[in-house]
Amino acid sequence: MVQPFALTIPPAILIVSDTPEYSSDGTQLFPGLRTTIGTVAGRRPEWLRVGPAGRDAVPRELLRASAARAHALVLLTAVRNNSCSGEIKLALDHLDGGPVRRKPVGLVSVSAARDTHAVDHLRIVLAALDAVVIPSALTVPGYPAAASPETRAQTPHGTLSGFVEELLWFTGRLRADAPSAPTPVERPGDDPVADQVDTAVAFIRERFADNELTLGLAARAAHMSKYHFSRTFKKRTGHRFIDFVTELRMELARALLMESSLPVADICVKVGYRDLSHFQRTFKATYSLSPSVFRSAAQAGFTPSGTGAVETTDIAARQPVLCAPGEGSRH
Repeated sequence: MVQPFALTIPPAILIVSDTPEYSSDGTQLFPGLRTTIGTVAGRRPEWLRVGPAGRDAVPRELLRASAARAHALVLLTAVRNNSCSGEIKLALDHLDGGPVRRKPVGLVSVSAARDTHAVDHLRIVLAALDAVVIPSALTVPGYPAAASPETRAQTPHGTLSGFVEELLWFTGRLRADAPSAPTPVERPGDDPVADQVDTAVAFIRERFADNELTLGLAARAAHMSKYHFSRTFKKRTGHRFIDFVTELRMELARALLMESSLPVADICVKVGYRDLSHFQRTFKATYSLSPSVFRSAAQAGFTPSGTGAVETTDIAARQPVLCAPGEGSRH
């Protein structure tokens, strides 16, 4: 078994997947993957779903920023007809230009049978991006959305642990060889409540564009009562649940207005709103401009922020940071 290279700071690992982490009923589809990475690495990974492009694709800037922050990546893709998904291929196109340069990448394919052709194709593409693909690759039997819990649990824990340990070994070697960088601020570790909130944050980021998302569903993902979750989420992130969801929706709406030609009414639905007037009021309260005026300004070469200044902050940077108990926002 490969032993992980010694790390002084737990590495940040990003899972880029064309499959949601949770099913529509809130059940985790890959319960072993994130848990094992968190246990072995000492830090829970970020899960970022790419696609389907017609519904809830993440903005390109968010994907690139998350990949740039990560020390290592895991690509999880469904394989059909000897090919990986189009969403993963598009995600790799978006990662051109440096976000994965000299970073280890582990490959996990979801397929009824081991498919070396699709995995080899990903290896070639990632090599062209100057990423370092680790030798091990995992195959998860069946497609999780249709598989039974028994089928989803067939991946041996030992195999998964070995995969993660090899990924971390490469991460440690490459980080040791890289130029020194400022020490990042780490989230509190070894705190069950922090892990529960972290799980809820991942769940919300996965589901924020769903107009059926509620405080109750997020609380269930964190295994808390609604009342306890509401208080804990605010205390540990500095955000109320509704404010965090609204911010994510507004960021996605902003990206779609700038990068697509979709009508405002369609964008309203895609970011999780049923009522167009509610969406327009919320957007204007956030950016001081209506969606249509914001788009016109962006097309003219301006990127207005909520204060009327030119926006230069990456949207991926605006995410809740876990605080010590009692240090949350009091606003």
